[in-house]
Amino acid sequence: MPIMNVIKNNASGNMLCYKVPYEDFNVGSQLIVAEYEEALFMKDGLVENSFGPGKYSLTTENYPFITKFMSKLLTGGVSAFNCKVYYINKSHHLELKWGTGSALRVLDPVWGIEMHVQARGAYTVQVKDGKKFFLKLVGANGSMEENEIVRNFRTAFIQNITDELANYLTSQDAEVLVSINRKKQLADGLAPMLNEILDEYGLELVNFYIESIEVPENDDSMKRVREMRIQRKEREFEREQNVEDERMRFSLRRESSEADRYVSGQMAHADYERMAIRDQDGNNGWARQEAAEIMRAAAKNEGIAGGIMGAGVGLGMGVQMGDVMGQLMGNNNSIMAGNGEPKVICSNCNAVVPAGMAFCGNCGTKVESKKPKCASCGADLIPGMKFCGNCGTMVVQQKKKCTNCGMEVPEGMKFCGSCGSKVEE
Repeated sequence: MPIMNVIKNNASGNMLCYKVPYEDFNVGSQLIVAEYEEALFMKDGLVENSFGPGKYSLTTENYPFITKFMSKLLTGGVSAFNCKVYYINKSHHLELKWGTGSALRVLDPVWGIEMHVQARGAYTVQVKDGKKFFLKLVGANGSMEENEIVRNFRTAFIQNITDELANYLTSQDAEVLVSINRKKQLADGLAPMLNEILDEYGLELVNFYIESIEVPENDDSMKRVREMRIQRKEREFEREQNVEDERMRFSLRRESSEADRYVSGQMAHADYERMAIRDQDGNNGWARQEAAEIMRAAAKNEGIAGGIMGAGVGLGMGVQMGDVMGQLMGNNNSIMAGNGEPKVICSNCNAVVPAGMAFCGNCGTKVESKKPKCASCGADLIPGMKFCGNCGTMVVQQKKKCTNCGMEVPEGMKFCGSCGSKVEE
């Protein structure tokens, strides 16, 4: 076997560890290590030294450890040494594939249905500690390719990936079909865990990717979830329609109520206007009309009238009602109180004013005595006139009545001949 003067890595790019096929080297040989490499020197099963990127001249003066490698071989008068040299490739190794293989069974946190989930992706590794990587993973094999990384870590990766994936999907508040679309969030959570596995062998996880997480389209659980989703949407739509219908009915009831209140208000206002028109003469016309309506209703109700007459009170009631109606319908605004004292109705506020008061005690309006009116044409008559100045009808002089007992008092009498009360002028 020839003795080498130049030591370098002649392996292909997919090799993680490459053993130089020669073991005898001249003292003063050139060692070439690329930027992405690390060179290990081994003698008798021990890694004596390692070299990083650069070009090195291997002499005993520069590297005293080579003295232990010296042999009795001479090549052209130059001493030689014997050792094994390994190159460790420390570049990034991309697109190392992984996949769950068989479907992962998880319970959907929303529907409570067993779902069958499959996942796949890729990852990137790099040799972080060349000596540790060589001693723990390469060993006596002498060399290692990228695909051997996948084979060696497949079981450990899939175990941790499936456990974490199942825990993640069942701990979310969303459906499995929603959570499986959050691939980056899950990948970021898995990367530190997987990196701990690789670190034990001198490797480092640079990137971890999840290409897809999916439930097979023909899976029965997928069909069941689709059906329940449709049913849920239908129920939500029905609830929204019911709420909208109730809102519309409430709006219609409110508008109807407002319309009723408006009509009631208009009717009340119309009643008030009619009362005001009827009372324009100040003679309590509204009360007189109501009393007349009562009398007409009582006259039409023969059953009630007959019962009252049969009880022996019809005549008295008729007299009393006639007095009240006569006073209300008369040509003045005086009425008799319960004790027989004459009282006047204020033409402004309709309050009862005791006879003889010049002003209303309620509103202060001046109380004007009503002038006598012509029985034929209703024109005002001036006291002392014997004929109406408007139509010429003879004026019938009304006799005075006692304000206490109601008896007629002849002209010129100052006291009632019945009760002795003073007759007011």
